[in-house]
Amino acid sequence: MSDLDSSYSGGAGPDPRPEVRSMPYLPGPPSGPSAPPGPGAPTGATGPLAAPTVAPPREPAQSAQYAPKRDYSEPVPGGSRDPQAAQGRIVIEDAVVERIATLAALEVSGVAGLGGEGPPAGEAPDGVPGGPSARPPVRAMIRDDEITVDLRVAVEYGSVIMEVARVVRGNVARVLGLMLGMRVAAVNVTVEDVRMPAADRG
Repeated sequence: MSDLDSSYSGGAGPDPRPEVRSMPYLPGPPSGPSAPPGPGAPTGATGPLAAPTVAPPREPAQSAQYAPKRDYSEPVPGGSRDPQAAQGRIVIEDAVVERIATLAALEVSGVAGLGGEGPPAGEAPDGVPGGPSARPPVRAMIRDDEITVDLRVAVEYGSVIMEVARVVRGNVARVLGLMLGMRVAAVNVTVEDVRMPAADRG
C-alpha cells in the first residue's frame, strides 16, 4: 500500500473524496430524416442537424397614400408614351437671341460696352448732335434653325482690338449654341469705338 493509501483510515470519518456519479444517458435524435426528436433531447445533442430555414425578407407594404395613381410607363389613351413627341410649336423671339448675345459680349474682358450707347469717336450719329443711333447695337436673325448675329461693340483703351473682337465672336457663338441648341451660322463683330475703362472714367 502506498503512502497516500496508508493515510486513509476507512471508517474513521467521512470520505474526503467526492463520490463520482455517472451522467444520465441522453439518446440523440433518431437517424431518420423525418422522425421527431426524442423527449428531453437537448438542442446540441450529437447527431445530424437539419439546416435552419430562413424566410425570405418581406417587402414593406406600400402605403396607399404614396402609391402612384397612374403608371406613366403605359400609354395614355389618345396620347403618346414619349413626352418628346407631344405636339405644339416652340418659338424663340429674335429679342431673346439679341439679349443672350449682348450678355455674352459684355462678359468678355476688354469690352467697354455696346455700340450705339454714345456717339462714335469724333462724330455724332446721323449727323445730328445728341441724336439717337439709327442702328441697334445687336441684331439677330433665326432662319432654318440657324442664327446670324450682327454685333457692334466698343473696346477699352489699351486693349488689343483684334484679339478682343475674336474672343467676343467665339464667346457669343458658344453661348448661343449652348443655350438655344441651334447652329450659329455667323457672328459679325464691328468695333466702332474705343473708350476709357470704367474705373478711369469714374
